[in-house]
This record gives sequence, structure tokens and C-alpha cells, in this order.
Amino acid sequence: MKALNILVVDDANFIRDLVKKAVKAQYPDFKVEEAMDGLKAQSMMKKGTYHVILCDWEMPNMSGLELLEWMRTDERYLKTPFLMITSRSEKSHIIKAVEAGVSDYIGKPFSNEQLGTKLARLIFKFYKYSPTQTARQAQQHDNGSSLLTAAPAAAPKPKAAASGGTASLLAGGSPTGQLLAGNAQAAKPKSTSKKSLALAHVRTTGGQELRCIVKDINLNEMLLVVKREEGVPGLFDQVVVDIVSKADDIVARVNCFVVSVISPDKRINGELFNMLVRYEDQDPEKLEALSRFVAKVR
Repeated sequence: MKALNILVVDDANFIRDLVKKAVKAQYPDFKVEEAMDGLKAQSMMKKGTYHVILCDWEMPNMSGLELLEWMRTDERYLKTPFLMITSRSEKSHIIKAVEAGVSDYIGKPFSNEQLGTKLARLIFKFYKYSPTQTARQAQQHDNGSSLLTAAPAAAPKPKAAASGGTASLLAGGSPTGQLLAGNAQAAKPKSTSKKSLALAHVRTTGGQELRCIVKDINLNEMLLVVKREEGVPGLFDQVVVDIVSKADDIVARVNCFVVSVISPDKRINGELFNMLVRYEDQDPEKLEALSRFVAKVR
């Protein structure tokens, strides 16, 4: 089997590392390279040849859509398979991708098996290559962890953040500090509703949709209060957080990963838990929307 060249394009280091790991798990002989945005990817594609593009949608300098539109006008990449990876699931968004010539589409968050299955189908369709192992086997080989529960070696620890490693817009400390200090006032359900900054909808890799209260937030992370009955995400799970207004309009949408889950209740059957999530996005538009929201609530 001829080794293919795969290009992974995403502005989040964390996502690029995980996608590369998923590719290598099924196709160990393939060469996998990465680019942090569409402009860098375009430059690499002009100099070299890539057989499959796995690309985020929203990135600085050049978006995934713009990269795809350029590819479909370049003779070398007219028919190159392009898998779009994004947290945008609106129908209009998908239609744009299809009209631009996307080969397939996967929404964030996703599991190792989901991405592996999409990738295997795409490569077999265009090149008739089968993976050395299935997506399910790859996941089992990785001790059952999902693509979005594995953490890079340099992933920051909540404890380190609490000691001052996380910058905060809050004079009273960061969400990490609130969570790990065991602040009883912040933990009590009664005070949570009075001091909540906003509501949020959280989508997990398992397909759950959690309704949460935003207890604290800055430009690096946010602290959410979640009902236990909604489900409990795992450490390092990737989640998509939609911060919503009172009119249920989305104020900001952010790709995050879970860095801590703590119960403020001394009882084993406590109804609420605190979940700290850290942002993965580096997209200027998303960060601008987030900045406006933080400034407003502060």
C-alpha cells in the first residue's frame, strides 16, 4: 500500500495532536503533517502534495472554507478528499461546505471511533485503502480512551493554575482558584442561582446536551454548575460550550476541554457538581465575542 500524505489543519494544538494520533492509530505508515491555519496549509500544499486534508472551519488568517474553495480551483486539488471538522452544526453552515466541495463533515465534539470511521470511509472511497485496524480496535488498543479524552503530555493541571498560572480578568481570582479553594459560598446551590453570570449549553463527545449555569468566567476558562442528572463528563473530554442569553440566543460558542469535575456536596447523592473547562479556540472572532461577554458581565 502506498503511503499517503495527510495534512491536519487546526488552530488548536490540542486538536491537531489528537487528530494526528487518530490517523496514526489506523494508518501507521502514512505521513501526517500539520498547519495552524488555512494560510499555512495553502503554502504547504503549493510546495508539496497531500492526499487527504483534515481541516477545521474557523481559523485565523484563512478559514477552512476559504482553503477548500481555493483547493477546488487548483487543478492539483480539484478532487482531493477534504474532511471538515467544526463545532458549527447549523444547516446553513453544512450547505456552504457542500456547495464548496467538501467530501465529508464531522462536528465537534467527536469520539476517536467516530473520526476513525469517517477517515476510513473517506480513504477507502478515494484510494481503496483499508486501515491496519478499525477505529474500534484502535480505541480499544488505547485502553478504551476516546480521541477527546486523551491529554497531551504538557496539558496544564488545575492545581498549577490555582497557584497563579492562569491569568484572570477577575480581581477576586480565577475560576480555577474558586473551584480548588473549596469556597463554600461558591459551592452552595442557593448562592449559585443568585450569582450566576449566564446560562450555557454543553455538548459532549457522548452526544449529551447539558444545561449549565456559568458561575465564573475569564478569557482562559469558565466554571460551570451542572445538575448531576444531566450526566458527568470525564477529565480531558472535549466539549462545545454555547453561552446563551436570557432570550436563548447564542452569545458565544467555544471549544473547550474538561480540566476538573468536583462535587461541592458532602453527600454521595449530591445533585450538583462544579465543572471547570479550559478553552481550545484561538479563533479571533470567537475570542472577540467571548471578550465582549466577559467585559459585559464583569
